[in-house]
Amino acid sequence: MNRICALGYWPLLIVMALLLVGCQLSSVTPPAAVPPASGEVDIPFETVAVNESGANIDAHVMREGAQLLLLTSPNQLVSIQDQVNPETWAHLQQVDFQQHAVVALFRGRKPSTNYQTVIERITRQDDRLIVYAQFWEPNPAYASAAAETSPYHLVKIDSSQIPAQPVELVLQPYVLTPTPPVQ
Repeated sequence: MNRICALGYWPLLIVMALLLVGCQLSSVTPPAAVPPASGEVDIPFETVAVNESGANIDAHVMREGAQLLLLTSPNQLVSIQDQVNPETWAHLQQVDFQQHAVVALFRGRKPSTNYQTVIERITRQDDRLIVYAQFWEPNPAYASAAAETSPYHLVKIDSSQIPAQPVELVLQPYVLTPTPPVQ
């Protein structure tokens, strides 16, 4: 008799487990994964540089808070030279500003490693460029080195995608923290 009752609980437990997994998966889907809103047009981009650690950047030039910039000429590059490492600077020097513009997303000063910044999608809506980005935070379960960092992601877009009138840049960040594996 006990064996029959115990077997009767398995389907209920399986259904509950599936519901919990479904709830967990839906809660971590980033809002940027949804299709563009009405009137938004996706803008293709190519990564110029990603710096996850902030290595080789002087701590005194790291700024507080996120910074989103649209660079449309080589003269504007000088404004970010002290925020990028030499390798990134070399890549930026190769951008043809006749055909491309650079969207630069700097995360700002962080107290340790394991912060990451990822531009996920860029859309245009009228005179606005909307940048959807993942801001990865370190999980306390993982080790992070105590070092000031300033993660960034720099991408290039086709200049023809930039509205003719003054452009409003809109940042839509989504904060993520990696979940340690279940043991």
